[in-house]
Amino acid sequence: MEQVIYIVGSFSNLSKMNSVYSSFLKSGISALISEPNQGSGVDGCLERIRRSDIVYVLNYDGYVGKSVALDIGYALALEKQVYSLEPVVDPNVSHLIAGVVSPEGLIKTLKEGGTSHHIAQVNA
Repeated sequence: MEQVIYIVGSFSNLSKMNSVYSSFLKSGISALISEPNQGSGVDGCLERIRRSDIVYVLNYDGYVGKSVALDIGYALALEKQVYSLEPVVDPNVSHLIAGVVSPEGLIKTLKEGGTSHHIAQVNA
């Protein structure tokens, strides 16, 4: 079964986020991403989380802002797996992340038919 990845992060890193998004698509991985001017605001983000299987936090330098923290909380409430690019600096959030994985590692695991459970084992 194909899994859908929803990419979240600070819009200050939008060009990096779009690069990761493109790498998922080029690899045949279904991915969703938010854009600053989509018009649906946080409701659109929550809808993309509902449509996804995995939420992937692109937290450059470990930073997780308020909007991304909301995304993480909502994803966890829906029992979605949440992974991050880098360890989360905030100890109130870090324990909620299932694992830290590079985009390449995530693509490789999913292309090999791995599930979110396999990602956690690979990065344990």
